[in-house]
Amino acid sequence: MMIALSIVYMALENIVGVDLRRRIILTGMFGLVHGFGFSYGLQEQLQFAGDHLLVSLFSFNVGIEIGQILVLCVMIPALALVRRYLLVGRVGTIILSAIVAHTGWHWMSERWDALSKAAWPSPDWDAVVVGARWVALLLIAGGVIGYVAKRLRLGSIEPAVGADD
Repeated sequence: MMIALSIVYMALENIVGVDLRRRIILTGMFGLVHGFGFSYGLQEQLQFAGDHLLVSLFSFNVGIEIGQILVLCVMIPALALVRRYLLVGRVGTIILSAIVAHTGWHWMSERWDALSKAAWPSPDWDAVVVGARWVALLLIAGGVIGYVAKRLRLGSIEPAVGADD
């Protein structure tokens, strides 16, 4: 459901207006969400990996990247044609983003419906400790992403030393 929510959010941000200052942090956080989503899908597949866990993970990642490149090879020219001849300018961006947001919203609603009907385990002390570790890890990852984003921004704004010479 979080993957669908991130798609809806990005589509709505494209409609309202993009805040590029936060885009690096959002990209990192959404990347984590998408990675966790793939990891749950991998649990069932990797049970057959046996002693070849690293090879299986590497193969899966290479397969995902190849699939993304193939989709981009088809979609970028198709979207370029649509943007050039059918949906020109900002109106085109808004219409395409609205279609993506609408589709993502339905996907998110379906996932929420299934999630709300699932039986949740009752938390015990071990689950609280594991949850606290994950929260700490996510906060550290967010801090690192924010620090790197800040350093990249500051590095690109400041003039080079001796540039006026």
